[in-house]
Amino acid sequence: MSVIVKDPQGKIVLMCKGADSVILERLSKESLAGEVLRKTQEYVDQYAQEGLRTLFLAERVIPSNVYESWSKEAQAAKLEIVDRDEKVAAVDEKIEVDLELIGSTAIEDRLQD
Repeated sequence: MSVIVKDPQGKIVLMCKGADSVILERLSKESLAGEVLRKTQEYVDQYAQEGLRTLFLAERVIPSNVYESWSKEAQAAKLEIVDRDEKVAAVDEKIEVDLELIGSTAIEDRLQD
């Protein structure tokens, strides 16, 4: 799940949360090789052992020209009549790349054993 926001300084930021396996595929090379990933994975493994539901959190600053181009493509995909969901997902995957891992969450999920 992702959201794109513009901060008060005008910086466009994509923020993403998801399963560690999904987010790992979207991380930048720098983030994959970084200390944040190693330490976060330790915590996530520990929390999972305790039965908690875990998610990775990542972000990416998007240059305005990249955002504008992607936004036009995303809007066109949302207007499609045939295979809309697949087309929207494909466009979304284009922007959810080169993410920087910023941490994780862990919650008790009372709906699952």
